[in-house]
Amino acid sequence: MKTKALWVTAPEKIEIREAELPAPRYDEIQVHTRAVGICAWDSYLYRGMSAPGPIPYRLGHEGVGTVTAVGEGVKGFKPGDSIFVGTGGDEMMAEDFNVQYDCAAKIPEGEIDFAKWVGEPTVCVVNLLQKADIQPGDNVVLIGAGYMGLLTVQGLRGTPYGRVTVFDINEDNLAVAREYFPEDCYNTATPEGQARIAEIKAEGGADVVIEFAAAEATFRLANELTAGVGGKLVFGAWHRGERTIDGNRWHTTGLTVMNVAPKTNPRFRDLTAPTGALIARGLYDTKRLVTHTARFGDMDGMNDIFIKSIKKTDGYIKGVIMFDE
Repeated sequence: MKTKALWVTAPEKIEIREAELPAPRYDEIQVHTRAVGICAWDSYLYRGMSAPGPIPYRLGHEGVGTVTAVGEGVKGFKPGDSIFVGTGGDEMMAEDFNVQYDCAAKIPEGEIDFAKWVGEPTVCVVNLLQKADIQPGDNVVLIGAGYMGLLTVQGLRGTPYGRVTVFDINEDNLAVAREYFPEDCYNTATPEGQARIAEIKAEGGADVVIEFAAAEATFRLANELTAGVGGKLVFGAWHRGERTIDGNRWHTTGLTVMNVAPKTNPRFRDLTAPTGALIARGLYDTKRLVTHTARFGDMDGMNDIFIKSIKKTDGYIKGVIMFDE
């Protein structure tokens, strides 16, 4: 069948083109798209960076939609089911896409707020918190309260933490973080923020430090704030390009350094359905963090939302491309 898909045809230039979509394979479902989130990686692809191959190419891996066909080996899904994708595929910014059925989970029946169900990033956060293995009483520091950081802030409410401290330099993002931890969100550029940093260091560091800003300075700060023996330094994001960090502390103090990218977990797909249950229960308020939407086909609107995803202007936290029925 034919479908319409978004293509990057040059840096910061996108077009909608017709594309061929085959029938779903044995273990695939075919999905009519209702929403696709814009990932940080997508904002790089929009600029022609970190590309999967030569231009032109497609993008989109945070798909939500309605099942229209299933392969012979598919279990648990039928045409008409609404689903979100937790992993698998990177060409979902199209009117229709195929994905392996075990990469998806059902959305509650009757749900029409599809932007809320852009769930792939939340699956990544659930994976992060599972691998970080926060123990009762652990003090946690989170550096970088962008979209993924704020999802992690939401998830930390359900962990047996001691004290959670959030650092960022964006006051809009910190204002959202304070909705969850009102007393412990700091701007690192302020005297209050610097005082809290000094306090954590004087206490011997935090048990778990989660780094989401992926900047040179925040890598250094995360390294300095992680406790030695028993401390865990968790890299939650990698925004392309090289960074340097002093590894001497890793050897001399024995802190654990963790990469929590999806491919580090061979059972990552198994987290999709449980994550859907957590979104349904409201533990993760994904809709709260969606600040910008655009309609598929509105080229000015889509270009605008991609540019805001790069520059983080106009209060941008998360953008979603919406599709008609």
